Amino acid sequence: MSKKIIIAGRPNVGKSSLFNAIIGKKLALVDNYSGLTRDVRVGKVSFLEKFFFLYDTAGIKKSSEKFDAEINQNSLKYFKETDIILLVIDGKMQLTSEDYEIVDRIRKLNKKIFLVINKTEGKINKFIMDECSKLGFGQPFLVSSAHHQNIDELKFFLFDLITTRNNTSFPNFDFSIAVVGKVNSGKSTLINSIKGQNISMTGSQANLTRDTVETEIQIKNSNLKFFDTAGFNKSDEKKLKINKLALNETLRKIRLCQMIIIIMDINDFYERLHSKIIDLVYNEKRCMLLALNKIDNYPYKSYDLIKKKVYELNPQILDMPIFFVSALKKVGLNNLKNGINNQIICWRKRIKTSVLNEWLKKTVNKIPPPLHNGKQVKLKYLTQVDIGPPKFNIFTNFPKSLKEQYKRYLINTLKKNFQLNGLPIKIVFKKADNPYD
Repeated sequence: MSKKIIIAGRPNVGKSSLFNAIIGKKLALVDNYSGLTRDVRVGKVSFLEKFFFLYDTAGIKKSSEKFDAEINQNSLKYFKETDIILLVIDGKMQLTSEDYEIVDRIRKLNKKIFLVINKTEGKINKFIMDECSKLGFGQPFLVSSAHHQNIDELKFFLFDLITTRNNTSFPNFDFSIAVVGKVNSGKSTLINSIKGQNISMTGSQANLTRDTVETEIQIKNSNLKFFDTAGFNKSDEKKLKINKLALNETLRKIRLCQMIIIIMDINDFYERLHSKIIDLVYNEKRCMLLALNKIDNYPYKSYDLIKKKVYELNPQILDMPIFFVSALKKVGLNNLKNGINNQIICWRKRIKTSVLNEWLKKTVNKIPPPLHNGKQVKLKYLTQVDIGPPKFNIFTNFPKSLKEQYKRYLINTLKKNFQLNGLPIKIVFKKADNPYD
């Protein structure tokens, strides 16, 4: 089994900064806000044949709020499954009652615990050092994750603790999927339900997900990596910076992932914000699915009429598959998973050249391209040149003469005839090298 190492500490001591520094990637949101991290992230750290999985958790804190209690409970579940705990202390502040409470909690878990004092760039506060030495966790590691000070030393110390060889690795992921939508649309609940495990915090409070949370799910024979993203919303002034950080990460995932599931609350599918999100994803040329969520809380069953209205409001996605689900009640999830699997198959579909050219002949005979300066425009040859998404070349005598309307006709007909709906397929028109044309 691989080693699991978890980062613990109260909010805003620099856990996510330390996580990013050790991983070597910016996977967690970082800023000077208490409680910015809410979900659990995991990253793999490798050196030669050794590796471990590092977990970044929400800060454990005292709170009477039910929401904070749920965060604590979600984090503590991971502590029980870990091998090593890195307890992070803020090197610029004296220990607080929250620090001591966390020490008491994790001591009862009977795990290996190592103390990390963060933010130690510059002069070390002797009083803080004395306080930490009394905790009984041995000599602390003095680091500055923001300045990458002593991070490599900490990593090599952790590798020395590990005897596991790299004969078990992360599965090879066949596909990456981001779930996006406005706040409170049910993104986290959907991923939790598909996974069958609570990965992300859920609830009625807006902006529960701030970091992009990733998890691995197998559907059919595909190993998929799902990303739960921060929701889109009109921010108020106080939350503007946090939301901007989160949404920048959401936009990054939209550009990096191969498939985007856009989730809407069926009770407000007509809102303009949904159309803006659809425009954003559509312009990034990604494989798309639309999930209308919360059908358990919708009094009408006129799904065909709703689908028609969604297409009217968003005519650019007329070919995008739409699914009606209740993430909370786990209704419609099998249909959605089948839809995901079908889109993956289509994403990788390769069509024989002979079949494509037979299709091209019939399509052009049905509606020929307009003349160019009185001359016939001949579409001579069609071939597929790439997959993921499918890309095609058409060779013609006048490639620059074809109007956008006719190009759309070819693309839409190709999608319809070869079941490529929801894919951003591309057709490139090239000059046919024939001196007799």
